[in-house]
Amino acid sequence: MPLAEFRYIEKALSTLDKERDQLEVISKLLQMEFTEIMNLHTMEYLNITTRVKGRDSLKEKILRQGYYKKYNDPIRLIYQLSDLIGVRIECRFEQDERAIYKVLKKHFNVRNDDGYYYNEMNPNVKLSLDERQPQKQKNGFKIFRIDGIVTDTNNELPFELQIKSLVNSFWGEIEHKIIYKNYNFLLVDDLLIEMMHSIKNNLALLDKQLLTIYRNVEQRQTDEEYQRRNLEDVMAKMCNDVFAKQLKEQLGMNVNIKKACQTIMKYTFFPNGMLEIQNISDSLIKALERISQISNEQVEFNVPIIFSREPNYTNKFAQIVGPYFRDVMNKEFHWNLFFKILFEIEPQDSVDDFEKFLGFLEQAYQTSSSITRLKKILYSQLEEHADEVMETLMETVAHTIVSIDDVECIYENNITKVASVIADTLRDITVQITTYDQWLTQKEGLIEDFKQYLLEELS
Repeated sequence: MPLAEFRYIEKALSTLDKERDQLEVISKLLQMEFTEIMNLHTMEYLNITTRVKGRDSLKEKILRQGYYKKYNDPIRLIYQLSDLIGVRIECRFEQDERAIYKVLKKHFNVRNDDGYYYNEMNPNVKLSLDERQPQKQKNGFKIFRIDGIVTDTNNELPFELQIKSLVNSFWGEIEHKIIYKNYNFLLVDDLLIEMMHSIKNNLALLDKQLLTIYRNVEQRQTDEEYQRRNLEDVMAKMCNDVFAKQLKEQLGMNVNIKKACQTIMKYTFFPNGMLEIQNISDSLIKALERISQISNEQVEFNVPIIFSREPNYTNKFAQIVGPYFRDVMNKEFHWNLFFKILFEIEPQDSVDDFEKFLGFLEQAYQTSSSITRLKKILYSQLEEHADEVMETLMETVAHTIVSIDDVECIYENNITKVASVIADTLRDITVQITTYDQWLTQKEGLIEDFKQYLLEELS
């Protein structure tokens, strides 16, 4: 016969299982309630999630907290757990946590005899708002954690409301997996405790840095290209950290993906890129959300990439590099890895993302202030025939990429090199060519020189 405490636990778990469906319904109603509150007060937030306490979590908590001695009735215990239902309001930055808390204090403005606050529009949801926030935890870190009660027919069910920024959500996952899973061990491990404090401090610094960047973007205090570059660098670092960790866990080796992440983030913040929005701050938030999600997901590496349909290649450049990319991404590891990360970051169907990336790549190779200026001269000299010149140059770039057969060709540092070669070649063309007949006569030699120049720079 099992120990009395374990019989107690089994009875508590049985009660939780029996009530789970109803608790799930109530948790969704709470999600809707707090969503309405945020929208009513036009408060910006990223997401509102709810959960009902799981069996393993309940079992661990009963043992850890010694509830067997505190509550004689395990059924009654279930309805005394402050975090029986959990509600989380996720926001961008730490300063947003306090702003959301102020909105809640403004909304829940009627105090009952038990010290809970409610709003007359829905008195069935109440919050305990007298306690100082954010609360200081045993580990010394602070968190916005508010006790609540929701009335279900004749029963009052407890719930716990947390307000967390992206950085603190990420920290919460680390804290749960390391501190709670190994609590007794870590209490006596001063080095690990010190490291955890260091990680938290670094995350707090990252939050401040991201907030500074975000404010600069919003207020347009700096040049747009400079803003984008700063954002690309920050996001590339975060992207690298998230995927490098999973690669190490799955493949058992360190893989250098820094250049791949830099190129993918350049694509993310490129006009008409991943998100199809021009507002850089929106791109930042979307990318932050997606990387945060990926950090909690399992990405399968070293597996074939399958498209739901055949890609649509809209120009000669895409017709040349597109089939090559499709073939090599399922043969060579670094090509597969690049597109795997790209498609994980991207929110759409992989084949749509692939088509858009081809368009981005073609434009990126010919994007620089020098190229823009020289193209104006070219079009003034050759008019409609200037399109043919540019198409020929880009076809040559495409064939060169295929012949070199190296993923490095699409990395940002080499995109810059190609743009420089195109600018130099356009400079030669605009000096030597003033009529279409001259282009037809000198085309072969100019393109051969262009190809050799590309090979020298990229090989």
